[in-house]
Amino acid sequence: MKKLSALILLGLSTLLIFPKAIFAQSVKVGITSKAIFYLPFFVAQKRGFYAAEGLKVEIILIGSSSVQLQALVAGDLHFGSFNPDGVILFNEKGGNLRLIAGVDNTAPYVLIGGKNYKKIEELRGAKLGVSGLRGGATSILLDYLRSKGLLYPRDFTLVVISGGTPARLSALEGGAVAGAVLGVPYSDIAIDQGFNKLGDTVEAIPAYQFNSINVNPTWAEKNRTTVVKFLKAHIRSLRWIHENLDEAAGFFSQEMGVKPPYARKGVEYYTKNKIFPVDGSVTLDGLKVNLQVQAKDGLLREPLSPPERYVDLSYLRQAQRELGM
Repeated sequence: MKKLSALILLGLSTLLIFPKAIFAQSVKVGITSKAIFYLPFFVAQKRGFYAAEGLKVEIILIGSSSVQLQALVAGDLHFGSFNPDGVILFNEKGGNLRLIAGVDNTAPYVLIGGKNYKKIEELRGAKLGVSGLRGGATSILLDYLRSKGLLYPRDFTLVVISGGTPARLSALEGGAVAGAVLGVPYSDIAIDQGFNKLGDTVEAIPAYQFNSINVNPTWAEKNRTTVVKFLKAHIRSLRWIHENLDEAAGFFSQEMGVKPPYARKGVEYYTKNKIFPVDGSVTLDGLKVNLQVQAKDGLLREPLSPPERYVDLSYLRQAQRELGM
């Protein structure tokens, strides 16, 4: 009897001390690669920001943004973090998804060529590694090369490589492609290995909503409290990264296998240039550019819809208010 009473008391004590951990709500968030673009999600998980909001978050690696979008529509994911171009095109075809917060508010891409390719014009007839045939990094690459006089498919071939920037770097190292756009700091890693910097896409596209947190509004509105909690943890993570560069770089290095000097350079670049939005905001000016780039690719017709059509900032604003922002 005494043993039973002790167990009951222990259970009650656990409930009192760790109530959120005991009753944590499980949610799933998708990412396309284990790269710096998604660092805020790993920080929020490992630093306990999700747990503090009573959430148990499973980060699921899905190498294709289109597959991630399908999982979001099907309800297999609660949050999807991928380029909003897919959301825009899906909605234009009658779908219903929404951007609710920013993750990466610029496209920090550098065009890297193989060791035998030192000028952009030398890419004529070459194979270039991309994450998909349209949207996201591919649209950025096509727009940049278009500004330099190279047109697809006239001048080069695209090779689809799932797994984001790290996978494209591996393809470049293995000689499977002659060039690819790589995010910072992976572009620095490639350059130090003897690959050539052919250009910086920010020259052509300075404003761009690269990655966002996307939801199915049918689920989100029924679970508004959960969505707001998730965004509060997201904002806390972004703020922590901005305020703790050394620790964030160390975490990036350890979690994603990037050598410390490159990890530090990456975190500095993403915070200094406000690629990680400290308040979780969406860049509507950048999203307008997403629409314009897709129109150039022939995927959207003029007149273009305003970017607000694809966004619901009510969850973010509530999260910001609850954080006293």
